[in-house]
Amino acid sequence: MEEFEALNLIKYLEGIKGRHTELVTVYVPGGFNLDLIRSQLADEKSTATNIKDRNNRKNVIDALEKIMNELRLIRTTPENGLVVFCGNVSEREGEPEIKVWEVVPPTKSDIRLYRCDQRFITDPLKQTYHQENAYGLIVLDVREATFGTLEGARINSLKHIKSLVPGKFSKGGQSAMRFSREREGLIRDFYKEIAETAKNLFFNKNLKGIIIGGPGPAKENFIESGYLITNLKNLIKGVRSISYTDESGLRELVEKSKDLLVNERITIEKEFVQKLLSSIARNDNLSVYGEAAVRKEFENENVDTLLISSGIDESKKNEFYYLGKGKNVVVEIISKDSSDGLQLFNLGGLAAFLKRPSRQYSA
Repeated sequence: MEEFEALNLIKYLEGIKGRHTELVTVYVPGGFNLDLIRSQLADEKSTATNIKDRNNRKNVIDALEKIMNELRLIRTTPENGLVVFCGNVSEREGEPEIKVWEVVPPTKSDIRLYRCDQRFITDPLKQTYHQENAYGLIVLDVREATFGTLEGARINSLKHIKSLVPGKFSKGGQSAMRFSREREGLIRDFYKEIAETAKNLFFNKNLKGIIIGGPGPAKENFIESGYLITNLKNLIKGVRSISYTDESGLRELVEKSKDLLVNERITIEKEFVQKLLSSIARNDNLSVYGEAAVRKEFENENVDTLLISSGIDESKKNEFYYLGKGKNVVVEIISKDSSDGLQLFNLGGLAAFLKRPSRQYSA
């Protein structure tokens, strides 16, 4: 299931509320023995016969049976695990409609969970989509450091810290040698603080990697200091020379790391938007933007690739996504959180690359 569809499903599931504890959620860890899960569900079904409310008892038993029937069709648990949601979604009392959904997480899950509640348990699954392409970012010099993450195309600033390290030259009668020793000690203390902050922010966060940047040699000296725990040091994918160590430095670091991020969403989305802007500038009639123009090209069966901004109205986003999928068009959701994505949003949030030159003007 594609991320857009999975997150749409999660949003739908979060809107369902059972009249009783009749909504069943099952998380199966990657590679886990399905026979054990089937056996557990059989036990839960036996226990459910003791539920006092007749409608609730029937709905829970029916949901468990439906899940068990679905699991019989699966030989082995997918490598990343499996999440099953099942329950009564009918809005009419006494007229149950039992539905089941199966989702394979985008990254390997070690969660094993069975829950029968008034709500589906979606948070663990939702978190896997947020973490799927996350990178840790650190920009630093001896005076300050900023920490962030890159999630898909979104850069998040997490924390900014400052050191007590003075400038390179002492003031007053302090000897140069003593000043230098004290300054070096404060630098080491700051490297320890950076390492501890990185541990608190990034350890056990299922990151794909860490990228470090900054002006001068401080970034390399920090890595060589030995203060960063081995688990995080092994995640370092690259070190880049950049000009800034504040929040703008995080954006500069990502921009300077294109080679490391060539297959990541932020780079892919940037390429789509830049291709669109180049087409518009050339006036080659091989792209259109704006709802009216895109809709017209769909009517003409002339859309090859559809770009949708994450920032547009949810109903319109869904309409065009499934319109494109229904016509076997490549559909790309472009995050509004990046500078390139914001340009697409400002063009109306919808654009398309065409199979053949358009005869209409962009709307």
